[in-house]
Amino acid sequence: MCIKLDSVSKSFGEKVVLRDFSLELPESGAVALMGPSGCGKTTLIRLLAGLEKPDGGTVAVQYNRLSIVFQEDRLLGGVSALGNVYAVLGRGKKQLALDWLERMGLKNDSRLLPGNMSGGMRRRLAIARAMAYGGDLLLLDEPFAGLDEATRKRIYPHIFCDGNAPRLSVLVTHDRQEAECYAQRLIVFEGPPLTVVEVV
Repeated sequence: MCIKLDSVSKSFGEKVVLRDFSLELPESGAVALMGPSGCGKTTLIRLLAGLEKPDGGTVAVQYNRLSIVFQEDRLLGGVSALGNVYAVLGRGKKQLALDWLERMGLKNDSRLLPGNMSGGMRRRLAIARAMAYGGDLLLLDEPFAGLDEATRKRIYPHIFCDGNAPRLSVLVTHDRQEAECYAQRLIVFEGPPLTVVEVV
């Protein structure tokens, strides 16, 4: 797998989010991205996911399966928690869906509709769905927003140490301690336009 951005530019109207931006990410491991709100981190994630096209430059991203947790939960409102996870899996994988609900602390809530769940429960459901789907590229855009510290610590190992095949996880976070604890590389940005100011 290869992820490389070369001289990428991206604007929305008059707002320049990326200008001649270049970045290369490793084939596997966890990379944390930090920076102030509005600096361009989500645009970068959307470019990696192919949801945005650059105005200039190239985005080279090669993977077999992509899993993504957006800032918004993007759940199926009329489908149970179990159904939301099972919807991204092939037939006969109900147990895998149940396993990920259990890992996210939702074992006893599998029949609930998203509308009957708290914000934190919906966050964990969105994470369960992405993790169950699997993939060699995992994009996480502030996935733990709204979760208390105890919940975060309980689910971190299931995301970053779950024993799946090697993959690259890209985590957008505002928590430096979280980033330094679970990521092998931390990239700090400022902007817009998005600029790398620190690599740890």
